[in-house]
Amino acid sequence: MNARRVVFLVATALAHLALTAWVRRDADRRGIDPSPWDALTLLTGVVGAVGYRRSR
Repeated sequence: MNARRVVFLVATALAHLALTAWVRRDADRRGIDPSPWDALTLLTGVVGAVGYRRSR
């Protein structure tokens, strides 16, 4: 695996984790169960975060 691919995969994983942390904090603050949104955001990244944002 070349270095660019590794950097891309690490950056993508970090972005998914950061988005998931944001969704979890916001859902907890609003009294919403964050579990389904955690899973969706971890798997889809921006799509899950946007879906959460639109649903609240």
